[in-house]
Amino acid sequence: MKEFWNKVYNSSEYAYGKNPNFYFKLCLDKLPKGKLLLAAEGEGRNAVYAAESNWRGSAYDLRERAKDKGLQIAFEKGGQF
Repeated sequence: MKEFWNKVYNSSEYAYGKNPNFYFKLCLDKLPKGKLLLAAEGEGRNAVYAAESNWRGSAYDLRERAKDKGLQIAFEKGGQF
């Protein structure tokens, strides 16, 4: 499994795009703002959306390349995470 995710995240393309998961966004938008933990966040698209929506929290993924790509999305959107 480790090799699979390394291959997915080592690509120059984003595996699932840069926009948040539709269902994640739909649910998050209905909740009152608060704290959030996103485990196995992958390339960070949901974490960036949550931060843009004024949620406080943390996100992590074991794949360093996934983290770098998430930070790139945040940087492109003007975030400083």
